[in-house]
Amino acid sequence: MAGDEFEAFEDLRDSLDTFVERWSKIQRNSVKSIQAVTNTLVQIEHIDGPLGKLETLQNIRDNARGKLLVNLFDKLVPALETSIKEFTKLMKMFETLRHRTSTLQTITESLRQDERNDKQLEDLVGFLDLIVLSIQDILDMFEAEFLVKITIFRDLEEGAVEVGVISNYLTMWSVEPNIEPHALEKLLKDLDEHFDLLRDIFLGKTGIHLPDVYRKVSF
Repeated sequence: MAGDEFEAFEDLRDSLDTFVERWSKIQRNSVKSIQAVTNTLVQIEHIDGPLGKLETLQNIRDNARGKLLVNLFDKLVPALETSIKEFTKLMKMFETLRHRTSTLQTITESLRQDERNDKQLEDLVGFLDLIVLSIQDILDMFEAEFLVKITIFRDLEEGAVEVGVISNYLTMWSVEPNIEPHALEKLLKDLDEHFDLLRDIFLGKTGIHLPDVYRKVSF
């Protein structure tokens, strides 16, 4: 039964993978959707540059800028709206992951209390702490990034945002400053190693003691 009891922990790890994969897919699609908007921003910025013989034509610069601005604002919010809806829907899964991680943390705290009477639990408690902290670090990245995206979307939805600000917004949206790919990759790799060891603990392949009362935990 130990293998079955481990499934709750393993499912948490798999769910985290699914969340990261879905986020990445939505992000890739959103970057594609704003490409046309980005091109329009570049055109607007170049309107202030040299126009050669066109400089002699009356109002050419203002007329061109006006048309580009209309085009920009017509496409801007719709380009992000689908993506923000998908991100918002995905955050429901995020909340579930938060809750399940909190449950794991509660179990760890319970074990920490018993650690006084059973020194064999010390290694297990420290190990579970590492798992909880790694998952929390990953979730914190995505929570901070979602705050950036929802702030950008709401501000653009309200309108009256300067072109320079829009350009910076879309840059921030695309680069995702709160998600460091190398750090995320390392955390996920570390979690794989942690969960492999946790599986061995549940299967009794290590010297780490696991009380029966903590085997039957529902997530």
